[in-house]
Amino acid sequence: MKKMFKDDKARKEMNDVLRISAWGFIIVISSFVFMYVGRWIDVSFNTEPAFMLGMLVLGISLGIFRMYRDGVDKARNNAYKQNKTA
Repeated sequence: MKKMFKDDKARKEMNDVLRISAWGFIIVISSFVFMYVGRWIDVSFNTEPAFMLGMLVLGISLGIFRMYRDGVDKARNNAYKQNKTA
């Protein structure tokens, strides 16, 4: 089987790019799901657009928070690997 990347650094960079694009997709999908649930609650209780906007903000905030946590964890793992090899 032919290798796609010639060196390990290129593979890691591509992995990082794919991780960032996946988080963008997750934030968009979660915001639409939370917004839909908020819209359903608004229609059920006749409180338009309070829950829809609140759930939209909640979905975006949770997505960004999880992306931040993933970045912090990745930075810690990289720092640990660098200290371990040094």
